[in-house]
Amino acid sequence: MSRDRAAKSGAAQGQRGNRLKAVNLDPLEAIGFPSKGDDRLLEFRTQEDYYSKVVQRYEDFWTGSGRSLDDAFASLSLDGANLNGYPHVKSGTSNGSNSGSKELSTILMAMRKIREAIVSSARKDTFALRAYVFIIRATILAKHMESYHPALLHLLHTIHPMTHLTTVEYNEFVGYYILDLACRQNDLAAAYRVKSQYKYKDDQVEAVVKALVHGDWFTFWNIGYLVTSHQKRLMEWTEDEVRSRALGCLGKSYLSVDKNYLEKAIHWRWEELVEEKNIGWQLEGDVVIIRRIKGK
Repeated sequence: MSRDRAAKSGAAQGQRGNRLKAVNLDPLEAIGFPSKGDDRLLEFRTQEDYYSKVVQRYEDFWTGSGRSLDDAFASLSLDGANLNGYPHVKSGTSNGSNSGSKELSTILMAMRKIREAIVSSARKDTFALRAYVFIIRATILAKHMESYHPALLHLLHTIHPMTHLTTVEYNEFVGYYILDLACRQNDLAAAYRVKSQYKYKDDQVEAVVKALVHGDWFTFWNIGYLVTSHQKRLMEWTEDEVRSRALGCLGKSYLSVDKNYLEKAIHWRWEELVEEKNIGWQLEGDVVIIRRIKGK
């Protein structure tokens, strides 16, 4: 084959390869971040079309797999997130879990692109409000603080004053703000300030904050059965601290406790406690021995 023919053949193969890559490119990844110089999402119609794709992919992620929230998120390790704040798969997870984690990561990044586009284009209309409502609810369930926290503040402080949430929605998102302060940020004083500032009233959310103030772990765990799935997700940020506080109080106050009482206090089975905490307590029948009195 001549050099010219070889060059033409190589060029033709390259064009076919590029076409194949273009066909296989994920539509959520085909558009980049506005902050990285891709300005296509600054056009309102493009934003709306892209948002529709994100909503559809998010719905398909749940309904298509038939998975529960807990099962889907169990495959993710947000503590091991990459530099962009998106989840990695825990080591040892299956290929199915790896695929689910990649899909959720793609969706989360697409939501960030929409948020950036709305902010950069200064939208405060009904579309901006609806998009932010959806994104905040979705990313709270994913426990993706890097997404829901700035979005929540932008919704309450920037969009809502121009395009109002309904009264029910406004109360919902102020409640998320308070729970995030109390449970994730462990700033109970700020939670009370926000409650006063927004004249917020909700018995269950207020009970959560009060339980944290008083170290009342029984009330904290019981309220967890009554709140919404989004509120419960926010409460999970502080569960380990509540559990540790309960263990500390029991360890200082008792020589032994009933196993059932202990499990209610820490909201874990005995087996989970042994696996997760190197606590040194011993189980004898239905009684947990915390410490023994040494003989004289």
